[in-house]
Order: sequence, then C-alpha cells, then structure tokens
Amino acid sequence: MTNRSTYVSAEISALPKILDELNATFESGKTLDIEWRKEQLRSLWRMLDENETAISDAIFADIGKPRVQIQVLEIGAEKNDILHFIAKMDEWLATETVETPPPFENWSPVIVRRPRGVCLVIGTWNYPITLTIGPMIGLIACGNVGILKPSEHAPQTAALLAELFLKYLDPDCFRIINGGVDVAQALLKYPYGHILYTGSTNVGKLVMKAAAEHLTPVTLELGGANSVIVTEKANVELAAKRIAWGKFAIAGQTCFAPNVAIVHESVYDAFIVALEKAHRDFYGEKVEIAKVGKIVNAIHWKRVMSLLSSTQGSTVFGGTGTEAELFIEPTVIKDVSSDDPLVQTEIFGPILPVLKYSTDIEAKQLLKKLSQDALALYVFTEDLEEARQVLTWCNAGTACINDVMGQIAPVSMPFGGVRGSGLGAYRGRASIDTFSHKQPMVTVPTVPEFEAILAWRYPQMESGETVAFVKANLEMKM
Repeated sequence: MTNRSTYVSAEISALPKILDELNATFESGKTLDIEWRKEQLRSLWRMLDENETAISDAIFADIGKPRVQIQVLEIGAEKNDILHFIAKMDEWLATETVETPPPFENWSPVIVRRPRGVCLVIGTWNYPITLTIGPMIGLIACGNVGILKPSEHAPQTAALLAELFLKYLDPDCFRIINGGVDVAQALLKYPYGHILYTGSTNVGKLVMKAAAEHLTPVTLELGGANSVIVTEKANVELAAKRIAWGKFAIAGQTCFAPNVAIVHESVYDAFIVALEKAHRDFYGEKVEIAKVGKIVNAIHWKRVMSLLSSTQGSTVFGGTGTEAELFIEPTVIKDVSSDDPLVQTEIFGPILPVLKYSTDIEAKQLLKKLSQDALALYVFTEDLEEARQVLTWCNAGTACINDVMGQIAPVSMPFGGVRGSGLGAYRGRASIDTFSHKQPMVTVPTVPEFEAILAWRYPQMESGETVAFVKANLEMKM
C-alpha cells in the first residue's frame, strides 16, 4: 500500500509540471473549438451515466447519503445540467451586440466571451459530485483547462473521480489532484484564471487571501444560517413536512438547509404537532441511518452533539446520537430563545430549533439577528404578497416560497450566496459569467468619411473651433 504522506508529497512536487502542461495546452488553442467542448461535456455525462452504481456506492461509503438522494441530487441533477448546457451553450457563448448612440454604432461594438485559462475548483464533501462536477461543467464549456481538488473528507468519491477523469476527459486539459489541507495550500500558491471554492466561511477567507496575491478572481460558495418563516397564513402541515425533509436530508449537512424555523405564535403548537407527524411518516417507529445519513466525521459529530447539549430549549423528538456510527437522530427543539447557543451558529446537522414570533416587527428582528447574509431565506404562507414582503426583511443569497431548497432545483438557476454566505455564482448561464471573460471589442471604420469625424483627436486640431464642433456633434442632448 502506498504511504499516504509519500503520495501527497508526490502530488505537491508535481504541481509545477502539471500547471506548465495545462498552461501549454491552453496556449495551444485546443479548447477554443466549441464542438470540442461539447464532446468533453458529453464524455462527462457518459462518465456519470456509465458509473452510477460505483458513484452511488462511493458517496454512500463516505457520508451514508440515502440512495434516492444520491440519484436525484447528485447524479441526476448533474446529468441534467450537462445536457441543458450543451443545448444552450451556443446561445450563451455567442458574441453579444451592444446598443450604443451615434456615432458609435458604426464601430460594431460587441462583447466576446473569452476563456480565463487554467482554473481551479476546490470541492466539498457533502455533495461530492454536485459541488465538483457542477462547476466543472461551466469551466469546460467556456474553453478553460483546469484542476479539480475534491474534498479529502469524501475519500472514496475523490479516488473514484480521479480514476474516471483519466478515462473520460482529456488529461491534457483536466486534472484531479487529491489530498488534504497541505495539497490545497500548495495549489493556492499559484496563479489561476479563476478559483471556485465551496466550503466554510473561514476557509473561504483564506482562499480569497491566497488568490489576492496573484489578483486571481474567485467565486466562494460558503455556508449560511438560513431561516424559514412560517406565517399564520401557512399550510402548516405541508410546511412542516417540507421543512423536515430539507432539514434532515443527509443528516442536515446541506448548506441550503434551514438552520432555524421562526413560526407565528398562532400556528406554533400546530406546527410542532405537524413536525411530529412528519417524523412518524418519514421514519416509522425506528429511525434508520440509511434514511438519514451519517455525520461526516467524529469531529463534526462531537461539534453537533455539543450544540445539542448547550440548548435551553425542550426536545420534541430525537436528541440522541451514536458516535460509533457517526449518527444523530433527527431532532426538533422547541421553546428556543434568540440567545440560545443552538441558534448562534450554522448547525449543519439534523437539529431544527423552532422559535416563536408574534408580530412582523419581531420576526424581522429575529431574521436580522439570526440570518443576515444567509445563503437562503424561506417563507411559508398562502398569501404571496405577504411572502414577497417577508423576503425583503433581510439580505439572503437565494429565496424560496412554500418549500426549502426548491430554488436550486430548476436547471440553470444561479447557485450562490451574498457577502458572508458567498461571492459570485455559477450553474447554467451564471457559469458562463464566472468562467469566461466578457471582452468588449470594437471595429473602427477606416473609410475617409469616418476618419474625418475622428479628426478632432489629433493635436493639430486643438482649437476653440474644434471644441465647439465636438459639443455640437458628439455630445448627446438632454
């Protein structure tokens, strides 16, 4: 068996050569042909399609994600994204005309999409396909070459991806570098056309700091203490079912999952009862790990259990965990105050605190205290005008009415946060904006008549008469 430290050192020492090779490929112009890019995307689709069982097994081994969620939220989602991208990329990458007033319309002003070069994608473990392959789709479509660094916390999936990339994608253009923190740090020492990182806010700051050394543009997909508001006009039973699903899916380890439920006092008790019903419907008398998933590792298991032990609220159901299996039961905590330690951070585990509010002003204050700059804001109400008003109460990267995580389901919806929850976005057309440079370009006429219009700029034309001519002919009038 290869010694892990030797393997990592070998990867790090090989980085200069790998980057030189990728840069040479990019400079050769190999990736400029859009049909070539489409064929690479088709190969990426075949990679997912022909290895569904192996991918599912690897993800299940890494984080115990339920099989249906793997199929829908990982494999199926990315296969759909790829095919949609192939269908739309000619349109999205086409040269854009720019409307401009006289006389500049004769300059043929356009915007051309140019690839950025060698790009770096640093993925995360909770969606080890979606949050690695997803960015790669745009990277490839825009004509870049790149490195993918999967998370070391999903080692089975990372190793499988490394094997499959060599088989399905052009190795002169796309590489996977596996390893831990030391490998990530080594990668960040080099300049790139773009870096996309998915993970924690603290690490995101380090990535941005490293990128600043080379003035490398970055996209950061970070966490967010997302709130869900349940108003007195909500369909309470449906709200409870959908919130419970989003909160407990893959043991609560989704960046878009609700972190806390803020419920109007008039429906608070009914909401708690509805959560209990949803729990019984989901899991029956005994919760099985295969239907929930496991916490990624012992460190995070202890962190989530510590948060659970710190709360002053009352346990409705759940509340226990098994360290040997890295399992924590889906848990609901009621009668929680806004100062409770449980709601002061992103839980990232299967625990739902439920707070009560009585007025819109109070709900707005809770949102600003608990979820400012969150990745998502959710509201449940049958009054759509009320929903739109709630969505103005705090700054959030994304929003959804009457569901949780629904805003990321439609193909081509941008994926991204705001301020503390992220910087930039990707997926669908947003990936084109992220992984390509919008290059403004004009073609200036050379005919004598047009040259006469430009005569004002030459030194010999410096005079009061020229100033008057420019004001009369080149300035737009109110």
